[in-house]
Amino acid sequence: MVDIIHLAECIAREIGEAEVELAPEYTLKDVKERTRIVVVPVGIKHRMIARGFREDILAVQVGILRKATEDELVDLVSYAQTLALGFLHKTIDGAKCVEANHSPLYSPEHLRDRRQFTGIIELCFKEVNAHEVRH
Repeated sequence: MVDIIHLAECIAREIGEAEVELAPEYTLKDVKERTRIVVVPVGIKHRMIARGFREDILAVQVGILRKATEDELVDLVSYAQTLALGFLHKTIDGAKCVEANHSPLYSPEHLRDRRQFTGIIELCFKEVNAHEVRH
């Protein structure tokens, strides 16, 4: 069984300049100098798929934060899409990335009010495991 914290660490290493945060909170001052990429483990779903086997879906969010203007929006959205597609169908630590959602693709409010690009990618990894029923 894949440990979701370890999966998040593997994703951060794969990205390179990312860091794992369990309770991320940033101010504009924190993202002024460079792009911040934050990896956050957010959930696990277990589902029975056959007698004795379950499917585990592990969700990890990747946040992209950067001081930006509207002129940079197309490039930043393109970067987020490229990053997400790079994980799709990739196997990390025994779990395969089966879904990459942009939610939100970016925050118009952050761009307008803070001049900050904030985009969230949710990566969903699937792993099939034997399931022992305990009574």
